[in-house]
Amino acid sequence: MNSPFRLLLVADSDSQLLACEALCQFPKHLKVDVTINAIPRDGTPKSILQRAQELGTLWLFDMGKLLRHPDLHQFDAIGVYLTGSKISDFRLALSLLSKSVRPLLFCGFNGVVLEKFMEGMSWRLGYDLICLNGPRDQHALQQMLIGSPFAEQPTVLTGLRRNSRNGTTLTPHNKRPRQMVFAEQVVMPRDDRDRADMVRILADLARRSPNWEILIKPRIAPNETTFHQAETHISQTVLQSIGQPPSNFRLEYRPLPELLGQSRLMATVSSTAFFDALDFGCKPVVMSDFGMNPANGSHVFAGSGVWRRLDAVEDLNALDQELGQPNPEWLTWMGYGREWKPEQLIISLQKLRTTQQEPFQDKFGYLTNANLSTKQLRRGAERAIEEGNWNEAQTLLKLGSLMRPTHRNIARRLKAVEQKNRLLRRLLLILTYRDVG
Repeated sequence: MNSPFRLLLVADSDSQLLACEALCQFPKHLKVDVTINAIPRDGTPKSILQRAQELGTLWLFDMGKLLRHPDLHQFDAIGVYLTGSKISDFRLALSLLSKSVRPLLFCGFNGVVLEKFMEGMSWRLGYDLICLNGPRDQHALQQMLIGSPFAEQPTVLTGLRRNSRNGTTLTPHNKRPRQMVFAEQVVMPRDDRDRADMVRILADLARRSPNWEILIKPRIAPNETTFHQAETHISQTVLQSIGQPPSNFRLEYRPLPELLGQSRLMATVSSTAFFDALDFGCKPVVMSDFGMNPANGSHVFAGSGVWRRLDAVEDLNALDQELGQPNPEWLTWMGYGREWKPEQLIISLQKLRTTQQEPFQDKFGYLTNANLSTKQLRRGAERAIEEGNWNEAQTLLKLGSLMRPTHRNIARRLKAVEQKNRLLRRLLLILTYRDVG
């Protein structure tokens, strides 16, 4: 009997954990044994951690402990879903600490890539495999890498069907309550005035549609945090912009899949929830009231065929009547199709596993974001020292000493954080301190 394919997914925010959850739709015959490491972060919703635990084994190690974990090299593949430069840092850190045989490394994006595709991709280049949503992303990557050392970067299309219903039957559209759910995004639109206008437009639409309910699904609860930060929670925006809302207009914190499964319509500015709505038989509409603005991500959805100004809609009865399904050609271009699914990732990794024998072949120096600098490591170590996270500081300084073996201050700081005696460690840290910017 074939042994299970051991998969480790690493995430450092609620958004990235949701990306891992969406990926874990592997059929049983592939025998995938999933472990998820959620790097501890204040404010991560407990419900998301609980859902991650239901997918397999849940670890809660910080980056330093994870990189030094004795079982790290027992995995067949590691999926890295981190933020910003940490994606590149993890790849290079593992290559410095790695044994001769290492797990395959892959990464991807959480949902639709709305902006800064080039910057996001530059962190990911050099991985064994990069997950993309569909032809749109694949074409953009090919255009970006023509003539570069990364022109042959391996990729796999895993699609935008992110929800497995396990055979459950969808409630027919006409049997659902007259309900529209609005999927709020933390920073789209970012401007406070636009967010206030967004709430007023939805409230006015609720007043024009007294036999409907409009539910705003906040991205996070008031006491939770996400990678993207907004100064004002949507609940405060509602109070400040419209005061007393209409009786058929309210915030709803139940899980989005539950709301989509019972609603007729789903509206958003540019959320990946657009595709989740299709999974649950809910008709999506894109709010075009703020124009075709790349800063809001709305430009990506302009070809969807369901772009509407909600302030110009007569009422939700009229919208529900005339709104059709999204343009099928646009859906295919984006990657929403049955031919692209997460199991393609495992199949591609298994193929790579049988052909790849060489260790990392790093292409240093081509893109700035593709390199891990000693300054990055030193800054990270100093942050860890401030937090009293000695394991993290040791790991980062050890990596720095591997890259710069003759750097005396790195060596001294490493000896300081390795000191077990608290008073002596404190003294050594004072004596060896240098401002690294």
